[in-house]
Amino acid sequence: MGNRRLRLREVARDWLGVLLSVALIALVYLLPPDTSLSLVQQAGVLRVCVPTRYPPLVTGNPDAPGIDVEIVHAVARRLGVRVQLNPSSAMGLDWNPRQWRLTRAQCQLIAGGVVDTETTRSFLDVSPSYLETGWALVARETPASFAGLTVGVYAGVPGLDRVALSRFLRGQGATVAVVSSAAELERGLLAGRFAAAVTEALIARQMAYDMGWTAVWLPEPMPRYGIALGLWRGDTTLKRAVVRALEDVERSGELADILRRYELAPIGEFCADCGAAI
Repeated sequence: MGNRRLRLREVARDWLGVLLSVALIALVYLLPPDTSLSLVQQAGVLRVCVPTRYPPLVTGNPDAPGIDVEIVHAVARRLGVRVQLNPSSAMGLDWNPRQWRLTRAQCQLIAGGVVDTETTRSFLDVSPSYLETGWALVARETPASFAGLTVGVYAGVPGLDRVALSRFLRGQGATVAVVSSAAELERGLLAGRFAAAVTEALIARQMAYDMGWTAVWLPEPMPRYGIALGLWRGDTTLKRAVVRALEDVERSGELADILRRYELAPIGEFCADCGAAI
């Protein structure tokens, strides 16, 4: 009798597992279909949120609108749609994309400084990265030490950790002077108010090119991140199409052509053996 009850309990447990599996599969089929790509194709428009201005990714200049603006246009051409840019001043004010106050009604794609971090991924989905960002230093000659130097800092892209940067520089003995724009940072360098400047890597590379100076990555523990396009989580079909388009933009050489137009200086590493270590 006891063995029979045991067998019945085992059969019941097995059937319960089967029923739960069937129920889960049924729920999947009951979920609404992902229409993110088809809605874009039907409208013929890809709505893209960007900062009002964030060179070299978004410039506001029709002749050279910015790296990210040109990339989203290249993606849209491959999807067979046109681009509608929706500038947002909030995108440059906070490192957390939750604070940008963006909605699906405004945009299906987000560009112009989306940094691929855990914080970003907690709110958005992201494409594969196509550029690298992080904190970089610009100087006429890379200093061997920050000790006793006045270093100008322009935070730039909001996705980078400004608190960690300040802690790092002060820990190296530098005096930190925060400025509100890349132009002010460049003026401070040229006037000799700053011995060196630290900013986001793409800004640093463009500044170094314009000035004929040197750009190098800050060493560890300062991290580096990818720059990507942001999408709403759950927009799977649109993300797949965007990823395929991005791959083709790179494979065709168009991405390299875009980057060349924005004249970014090469960026190096701190070299302990070259006397450039901190």
